[in-house]
Amino acid sequence: MNAKVLIAGIIALVLCATIVTVPADASDDVGFDVTDGEGRMFHYDAPAERIVSTGAATTLTIAEAGAVDKIVAVDKYSTYGYTGYEALADMNAVDLGSFYGETNHDYIIASLINMVDAGEFSLDDTVILTSYSSNRALYDSLSEAGFTKVLVWTTDSTSDYDSIVQMVTDVSMIASGTIPESVSSMLEKTQTVSDAVSKVQDSERTKALFVWYTGGEFSVGNSSIMNSMLEVANAENIGYSNSTASHYGDVNMVISLLEANPGTVIFVNYSYGTSGGTAESFRQDVLGGSDDFPVVVMDSLWNNWCPESADGLMTIGQYLYPGILGEPYEGYIDEYFDDGAQGSEDGTSGEPSTDNWLLVAVGVVVIIGLLVGLVYFSRRKA
Repeated sequence: MNAKVLIAGIIALVLCATIVTVPADASDDVGFDVTDGEGRMFHYDAPAERIVSTGAATTLTIAEAGAVDKIVAVDKYSTYGYTGYEALADMNAVDLGSFYGETNHDYIIASLINMVDAGEFSLDDTVILTSYSSNRALYDSLSEAGFTKVLVWTTDSTSDYDSIVQMVTDVSMIASGTIPESVSSMLEKTQTVSDAVSKVQDSERTKALFVWYTGGEFSVGNSSIMNSMLEVANAENIGYSNSTASHYGDVNMVISLLEANPGTVIFVNYSYGTSGGTAESFRQDVLGGSDDFPVVVMDSLWNNWCPESADGLMTIGQYLYPGILGEPYEGYIDEYFDDGAQGSEDGTSGEPSTDNWLLVAVGVVVIIGLLVGLVYFSRRKA
């Protein structure tokens, strides 16, 4: 066999081996299956053509999958006017009002049936219901009315970060029939954080506290999703409770926990920020002006069902382990960590490890050796 052909074959093989495998797009012949948060499986021969979406994060996920034009109706919290999200600026969808509770269910059902009668929607098009447990009752009513693809994800059926990632992936598949860049980036960031913090020993885990804010009052946050994100980020969650309550205690309990755990990184629920609160005002309101604790006011999308939750996970990781994942802002390590090298015991500081570079070098040497050997033997035969 011609040596040049052999060499070309080896190069092609090596190049193929470096390609990262990603989930396949939906096939027109096979389609795909999606399981909602209630465990119901739905088959799609192709991506959805029209979607009713509820929940700003879910609607944003669909838009970021390149399918904003497929959204025909939303709840009032998903509109561009309410959210201000630029990805929703061109959305042309009917506002069905609030899905909270059951008082608006009759209007929602009647509106969707009218859309079906007008040819703007069909009984086999997709309805995605999120967040509220009352949506289970709406699911029953819509199913009785003949709608065949009503998918439900509630706060208690999407209770950890893994289920958020799965939901975002599934919703994106429904909308586009593929894994879009928004989800690929989410998966990559999640893996980056998980891999980096896995090196942190139990004795060196950074302490964290999630602070809830509602009605002008502070309490200890115990949201299952935030607890799961802190777990993924390998934090020691000093406020965790095995109860199902999303928050407990009061501001005095927050202060007591912090006094007993110096160096804790504080993550304040986004509702404090939307009420005008800042890290500095939290220091004044709760910490008596002390700057001994890092304070992070969460973004509304960080602890939510959308690709941006991975940005939240990355930011959480950076505040906890800046020596591994990079500083959230310049000077953070010097401000809060005396040794200036927190989280960087292995010397990685977020860079590829020596072991990884060694593997790459060995691989290159092997390839070069194979090529040289083939050239040598081909010349001898000649």
